[in-house]
Amino acid sequence: MDDGTGGGWRKVPLVLKHGSHHSGRSADQAARQLRAAGLDRPPYQVVRTRGVHPAGTLVTEHAPGRPWALSLTGSEADRAVEAVAGFLTALQGVSAELPPRPAPHEQTLRQLADLAEFAAVHAWDELAAVQWLTELVDPLLEPTGKVRLVAGHGDLHPKNVYLDRLAATPPLVTVIDLDHAGMYEPALDVGYAVCQILVTGTHQGLPQDELARVAGGLWGCYRSHGGRADEQRIAVQVACAFVQVLHFELIGYGGGGRRTLARWARLATEVLDDGPGALRRLARGAR
Repeated sequence: MDDGTGGGWRKVPLVLKHGSHHSGRSADQAARQLRAAGLDRPPYQVVRTRGVHPAGTLVTEHAPGRPWALSLTGSEADRAVEAVAGFLTALQGVSAELPPRPAPHEQTLRQLADLAEFAAVHAWDELAAVQWLTELVDPLLEPTGKVRLVAGHGDLHPKNVYLDRLAATPPLVTVIDLDHAGMYEPALDVGYAVCQILVTGTHQGLPQDELARVAGGLWGCYRSHGGRADEQRIAVQVACAFVQVLHFELIGYGGGGRRTLARWARLATEVLDDGPGALRRLARGAR
């Protein structure tokens, strides 16, 4: 491939992702804007895109390293969290003007209503948990003051972040799948990532206490790196992410069961009530 830099031809592994023309073009444009804004070199970068086929297939270079999902627990977990927190603060500090994304307030309430209906039919004993979560989160969905929007990924889960040379200082972080990138409130990406550590790790059969420790670690690292979101807004976005996950697993995609509803609805309410303290209790094995 001729990379256009005058250095001649080089061999690179490519990834083809097929979707709608709109999503492929959106991801391509976001990646190019973020790279132009500075996220184009170690230690933090977004994947290099090579264009979109008219049928909607996005072509990107392969991200170096391996998915963060493979380092959620074990000896590399803390290094991985530090690296991702660093990326988050770097992303929120770039001057790129991505498309503004609507806050998902109404969507969250619609999804909660769907979950209440699901619980009434399939899991009556969990209906109270969904109703209590709705009562808690409803008045908090809208920020109390004007929030400055920042560049955000919009789907920052452990399979969309690649880590390379974790033993190095600092490791290389490359982020893929920018279909939902845009301007968001700062808490959205970090809250979603905290939730997805627990969800992705649970799907992999990893220990809940260790996942809770790592999720709380990301929350704390983001704050210590000077992250722009405050504790309450992060808690709200963690809860919204759990609602989104539950809706997808129980209603959208299907296949989830009562245990899924009980686990995530109750943890979401605990996070709203006590922020990262809820994760610390779970890490100690106490609920």
